[in-house]
Amino acid sequence: GYINETNVKEVYLQILRGRDGRDGVPGRDGVKGERGDKGEKGETGPVGQAGPKSGGVVYTRWGRKSCPTGAELLYEGITGSNYDGHSGGGANYVCLPKVPQYMSTYEPSGFSQIYGTEYDNVNGVFSGKDNHNAPCAVCYTSTKSVKLMIPARTSCPSSWTIEYKGYLMAECFNKKTNAIYECVDENPESIDGSGANNNGAQLCFALSTCYSLPCPPYLNNRPITCVMCTK
Repeated sequence: GYINETNVKEVYLQILRGRDGRDGVPGRDGVKGERGDKGEKGETGPVGQAGPKSGGVVYTRWGRKSCPTGAELLYEGITGSNYDGHSGGGANYVCLPKVPQYMSTYEPSGFSQIYGTEYDNVNGVFSGKDNHNAPCAVCYTSTKSVKLMIPARTSCPSSWTIEYKGYLMAECFNKKTNAIYECVDENPESIDGSGANNNGAQLCFALSTCYSLPCPPYLNNRPITCVMCTK
């Protein structure tokens, strides 16, 4: 009915329904929708700048003026070492550049001396090279990271690369000085114009003996081979 023109039933229903839902507790999440279609692949980005160059290995090829195929020649040089009659000085061979750069003009009274280096008593293996001075080449290969010189071998371990092979050489046994064993290329070259016996530093074959070495497989008084390997 109506009271003062107000529909009592309608008011009663409004009271039962309560106010709108703004004061109510939020409802639960709805069901997860289906996965959308896969988007298209984006365009390839520009190539980045090259990173810094690193690694590589440097070695000296004794007896040659150039490097093996695949290696970069850093410089061609002259093999130098201590005079064979001196007991002081250095005990190694050095690859001297063809054109030196000096700083001081001072001449000290105490010193050691660097001489050129001659092949000595080698004609039986290095035909026509006796008393010729030995060149050298300093080589760089960027694709390798380690080097290994193996005496008494002409082959490298599997997965290693042969840079060159040759003969193990050092100062002759009867001289006052000594030198570190180095691997001299099997096909040696000469410094241009050399050939005279100037009694400088020497490169003599290192021979295997049967004194405390097992014979066989070693042989007495045979030139020992060597190989330069990289990986």
